[in-house]
Amino acid sequence: MRKRTRYNGEALGKSRLEGCNYGEYPIHKFHCINDPGPGYPLQLHVCGVDEWCKECFRQRIFSDTFSVEYVQSGVFIFQQNNVTMKVKPGEIFLVHLDKDNSMRCETDFATKKTVIMRGPLLRLHLETLGLNQIDRIVPQTHEKIDQIFDRLNELCGRSALVNHREMSLQCYSLLLELAEQSVMQQHPPELQRALDYINQHLEGSLSLTDLAHYSGASKATLHRQFQKYLKISPINYFLDQKLERAKIQLENNLCSIKEIAELFHYASAQYFAHEFKKKYGISPKYYKLRKF
Repeated sequence: MRKRTRYNGEALGKSRLEGCNYGEYPIHKFHCINDPGPGYPLQLHVCGVDEWCKECFRQRIFSDTFSVEYVQSGVFIFQQNNVTMKVKPGEIFLVHLDKDNSMRCETDFATKKTVIMRGPLLRLHLETLGLNQIDRIVPQTHEKIDQIFDRLNELCGRSALVNHREMSLQCYSLLLELAEQSVMQQHPPELQRALDYINQHLEGSLSLTDLAHYSGASKATLHRQFQKYLKISPINYFLDQKLERAKIQLENNLCSIKEIAELFHYASAQYFAHEFKKKYGISPKYYKLRKF
């Protein structure tokens, strides 16, 4: 029988990696390039596929890693910059340097392709391309992204001399393609302001009047944009994000159920438990006990 165990990764300066394993999961089928090569501006460090199951969790404090995580199957819940997002097959999330972030598998089983980059010009390229402000990308087309991932994996798997130059070029091509894809998915500015407002006010109640005032759009316009881009109403998006944030609190054993209900301004712990079970099919008490 698989057992859930705590995972404590290496700490480097301010950076810390921790989480939970479940049996042998997550399974990392990675190629690691430890020799960075002769000073290329972008350097491939890790490339491969990893397999997760529902009990797996990772959290980075002040991340020392930049990675491109390309979901192939299942669903991951990713949190970064105080935003919680559900990442589905074909979608990509970016683990950023110097950020607090976490990821967990929501489905029974999930896989993703991973590329970890380093290099003296990595930060500059991310800032220039605007990727340092992007957490999740929903590609409109996948062909070029698939080709780059496959080529990097092929280069890593060779037993012959590592071609650092082509790896660096492929890494840059991947960043360019992600930047182009992120431009295609940009939300209207008023919708983005509304999303920012919601994610900054999860520990409270939501007023559509305040939301409209902050975003600069009417209530009707906001409702249309939420339905068009997110397939959900503003209120339901707010409630989903609130529950996702509460769920992370439970997973990390940070607060009691009563404290979580108070933190997120539920009328009572009983009402919070009712809403939690309605969404996830399990009570917060049992969920918390099952996790630890």
